[in-house]
Amino acid sequence: MKNKGGTSYPSSFLSIYNTIRTKKSFLSFLFSKRKNNQVGICIKGFFVLTLPRFLLYILTKQVNTTKNKDKLMQESYKYFAFISFQSADAKEALWVQKAIENYRLPTAVSKTRSLPKRMRPCFCYLNDINLSEELMMELKQRMEQSEYLIVICSPRSAKSSFVNGGIDYFVQLGRRDRIIPLIVDGVPYSGNEETECFPEALRRHFPKSADPMQDHQILGVNVNEEGAGSRRWKRQRAVLMVIARMLGLEFENLWNREVKRRKRQRAATAAIVAGVLCMLALTWHFSRSVDVAIEIAETSVPVAALPACTDGQISLQLNNEEKNKDSVGVGETVIFRNIPRRFVGREVQCRFSGNGYKAIDTTLTLRTKTVLPVSRDEQMYGHIRFRLRGTGQPEKLNIRIAGQELRADKDGLVETNVPLAEQQTAYSVEVNGTILQDSVYTPCGENDIVMTE
Repeated sequence: MKNKGGTSYPSSFLSIYNTIRTKKSFLSFLFSKRKNNQVGICIKGFFVLTLPRFLLYILTKQVNTTKNKDKLMQESYKYFAFISFQSADAKEALWVQKAIENYRLPTAVSKTRSLPKRMRPCFCYLNDINLSEELMMELKQRMEQSEYLIVICSPRSAKSSFVNGGIDYFVQLGRRDRIIPLIVDGVPYSGNEETECFPEALRRHFPKSADPMQDHQILGVNVNEEGAGSRRWKRQRAVLMVIARMLGLEFENLWNREVKRRKRQRAATAAIVAGVLCMLALTWHFSRSVDVAIEIAETSVPVAALPACTDGQISLQLNNEEKNKDSVGVGETVIFRNIPRRFVGREVQCRFSGNGYKAIDTTLTLRTKTVLPVSRDEQMYGHIRFRLRGTGQPEKLNIRIAGQELRADKDGLVETNVPLAEQQTAYSVEVNGTILQDSVYTPCGENDIVMTE
């Protein structure tokens, strides 16, 4: 295949791929005079042919590795272990089954040793009484499908024909070294029928020896003796010893990891409990009711001649709830009870109205002790406004009120303002003529009439 300039190209991507595989051919091909077009084709060939094959190889390897880890022991055996026990020890057997199946192998150990993270299932038959021949054949089949035999050892199981028969059959299968006795009660090799916990078949296949290093002596895991601490701690340690033997791991390494894991769990649990308690405490703190005291403080100049306010009203707007207090006097402290603490420190709407004082509609930061400043309404008692009526001309009269010289307009309207410090409820009116009413009372307006002759 040639282009317009006569340069030849590989006939297919397969030839490009073969060219790339040989380093020498690739270099000569790359640096040839025809490289301008050939380099682009080579790169395309790499991405089209080589890269997909490489990615497919990586993905296939990852999937196969994951499957191998999860099915390492299930490929040959359906069960990790067959738990053999006497019916009186069913509670202990179920505990062992649950503990083994729920144990999660540390990720680091699982990856480095290519071991499954969980050892499930374990077979546990709950009744060894009146076993029929068909049932015995089924249990033998289950033993054949189990890699390990865990024998729950106690003085009761030592006398069980089912437990002894199971041990003999497992030895016949050639798995003598995969029998793990777990002592829950009694003493092994005691020679006393009342305390002996090893079944006769176990003692026969694994006779007691003076040399503990000999292969024919079996290693038993004792729930009551292994480790120090509480009974629960000992039971956990014993189960972990069984797991270590099943997986061929070093027990101390596995136990140290388990101790660290449990410490982390306790620390995490303590942190969660502390967080929950903290949240409950905060919820209680902010939801409980408090009493809020609001002092109504006068900020204007006190005037003894003016009446005190005793009929004031104050209200607090708390979201959709409004709390009111009536008959409030200036200078008093008003107590609002049962206010949710969550409102303390927040801005709330406050309203106040009182005779002779300016109405207030403001926003304030609510505290358990809050001051609400109020001031006199200078217009109520300080704004004087009335009309002169008589037979003469009122606009020509000279009027004196609160030390001020005034004159009425052509309609007889008299109007002035008195400073707050000089305000009164009644003002004397003096004119250069005859007046029938010598005082004007506040508050007053243009409808108030003062008669003259």
